[in-house]
Amino acid sequence: MKTFICILFAVTCWVVATAEDSPTVLTLNKAMNELKKIKEWSKGQDNNMQIHSPTVNDIEDCCIASALKCFRSKVIDIPVNDKVKMSQIWINRNLGKTLIVKSVSSCSREETEKAQCKACDSYPLVHRHKFLENFHTLLQKIFVRLQ
Repeated sequence: MKTFICILFAVTCWVVATAEDSPTVLTLNKAMNELKKIKEWSKGQDNNMQIHSPTVNDIEDCCIASALKCFRSKVIDIPVNDKVKMSQIWINRNLGKTLIVKSVSSCSREETEKAQCKACDSYPLVHRHKFLENFHTLLQKIFVRLQ
């Protein structure tokens, strides 16, 4: 009986702790963890692949959703094994959901149009490690803004 109560208490504490986070924050957290898997796997590879990558300094506030879309679409192109491919697919699918996109965009439609966000292919080419680092930095920036 004591074991059951301890387990129930632990589960209840976990539920209460995670209940405070919005679905968007939880999704961003998971995305950062999935991106970490890609970065870890990628470290051991010799591929010198170059990818167009926004940097946080290049991204205007009204262009964060556009930059996120760029990262989502490009992360899938990094060659990985089947296990890590699932992380890429998860990131691509879940960071493209309407809830996430609406959460990261704090600008009105008119403000976003005025910002003239860059197309993905207009950003400079960087090594895939730098691309992954830039992606992680953007996710962290979004995460902090939502807190």
